[in-house]
Amino acid sequence: MRFEFKSVSNFVGPKSLDLNGSRTTRMLLNLAEPLYGGGNARYGLCGFGLLIISYALFFFDPVEIIKSAKLKFVEGSYAFQLWQKPPVKVYVNVYIFNVTNADRFLAGEDEKLDVKEIGPYVYWEELENTNTTFHSNDTVTYIPRRKLHFELKSSVGDPEKDRIVVPNIPLLGFSSMLRSSPMFVNVVFNSLVEYQDSQPILNLSVHEFLWGYDDRLVKMASTVLPTWINFSKFGLLDRMLDEGTNVITMAVPSERQTKRPYTIDNFNGSPILHQWANADAPNEMNKCSLNASSEGLLFPRHLTKDMNFPIYRKAFCRTLPLTYNSTSDMPVGYPTVYLYKFLPDVFNSSLDDNKCYCPKDGCLPPGLSDISPCYYNIPVAVSFPHFYGGDPALVDNVNGIAPNMEKHQSVVAVQPDLGIPLAVDIKIQLNLIIKATRYVKRAKKFNGLTLPICWLHLEVKSLPSSLNALLYLCFNVGPVLVKAVVALTASVGFFLVGLAVKRFGRGQQKQQQHPVNGSAAGDHENGRGRGCCEDDDDDDDYEDRGGGAESGGLIVKCGGPASGRYRDKSYLPLNHVTVPGSSSVVVDYDHSQDYARGR
Repeated sequence: MRFEFKSVSNFVGPKSLDLNGSRTTRMLLNLAEPLYGGGNARYGLCGFGLLIISYALFFFDPVEIIKSAKLKFVEGSYAFQLWQKPPVKVYVNVYIFNVTNADRFLAGEDEKLDVKEIGPYVYWEELENTNTTFHSNDTVTYIPRRKLHFELKSSVGDPEKDRIVVPNIPLLGFSSMLRSSPMFVNVVFNSLVEYQDSQPILNLSVHEFLWGYDDRLVKMASTVLPTWINFSKFGLLDRMLDEGTNVITMAVPSERQTKRPYTIDNFNGSPILHQWANADAPNEMNKCSLNASSEGLLFPRHLTKDMNFPIYRKAFCRTLPLTYNSTSDMPVGYPTVYLYKFLPDVFNSSLDDNKCYCPKDGCLPPGLSDISPCYYNIPVAVSFPHFYGGDPALVDNVNGIAPNMEKHQSVVAVQPDLGIPLAVDIKIQLNLIIKATRYVKRAKKFNGLTLPICWLHLEVKSLPSSLNALLYLCFNVGPVLVKAVVALTASVGFFLVGLAVKRFGRGQQKQQQHPVNGSAAGDHENGRGRGCCEDDDDDDDYEDRGGGAESGGLIVKCGGPASGRYRDKSYLPLNHVTVPGSSSVVVDYDHSQDYARGR
């Protein structure tokens, strides 16, 4: 607002105020006060803005936004890349039970087999989920491809050179499988065994045992029954990890998805594991179906302690339920993790949840789970290493078995907020079950034995750098940085608001000391300020203090008794009117409108 006073001659008012007087000075100061008060408003607005920002950072956690963005499962996202081709190496440590008294046992000198654990022979698994297709029902279909690579530096020796003594799995397995067949079939099989001079215990290199060696019985079976035995060489890992081409459909996280994220919706077109289906109702779900199982690569976010996770891999032939066990701060450097374990009785066939895994001729002893439907009906079973948690009779069956909870239990550590496994230690043992045979002479010595063959330790030793960086940002740097920014913005915001309030208070105090209607601090002539219409003559419309209109004074017009309301005003908006023939300005206070206007 610009105030301009022009000198005009020949105007004389009844009462006027000298332009250079103290009352005029006070009026001009009060008129300029709004200009000085604008700075307070800016401080206050900046302060309130910073307080709003600090509240938004606290309420809308930017670290949580980063987590959600990184772990959103869409094509091309970080979570998708982590799942499609995992940058982690899953190590497969193989421990083989080497027979040390084969000759004495076969000769009848020793009643039990003596075995000694040899290993590990270490391989790392390369996984890629190929042919991915997203569907409108929030699922994705893919084909997993796995390949193992040998790692000599982590192994106990060279599998090409190291030799071992192990049971002849094809001979003993076929003999046990044919025990219920007609006598004629068993006699023919026994003749083939004698003719080919197949031995029940073999001396092989580790590589041959794991990845394949020539066996005459296997070659003959693949020639005569190619739809049953579709391989000419037998190797333990070669058979276990030859999963073929499997099409898996998995549920992905979304707001519309009702199923648990990252669980298998169907395997090769069905949610039922047909090898464990009820013969009377083969298409009905049972407790041995997939039942919200997963492959264990990713878990849902925001886990709770009551959540359990069945893990399915075709090599295990069944689901294995991971159950919450405890909370830990391991591995070091990361926040609290949930530890999941396979319970010791997970292979107990007497449990209701496991009865559907029993073979037709009866359930196996506690600690064993039949997987023969996945392995050509050869009677093989899985257990924990060294029969940990199993029937004590299994331990007494063979010399050299020593179960140990710390060494042989399985543990998976999952970060509950992200649903990412940080450590994996899964341990499974493969066993050959020899049931009573009557006609195969070379297998009779093994009747009733459960022979430990080898056990596998699936392990994740380290996480990729990108995942470590994400974890470090989310749990070490991010929260501290957000708290610091929130504290800083809130502190500065409060400071600016307080500064604005303080400056405003000082301005109010100054206005009280220099009021428009007369202040003792500014009125040196009269000792105290007087109001616009403070004189006793209410009929006078104008005051002339310190000079008349002829001398260029300021004429203030008071509209009557009501004008007294303006005595305490700090400032009033003014418009000036130049009076022709005079050097004065007339200021008219219109109390009917509560503002001053220039006349």
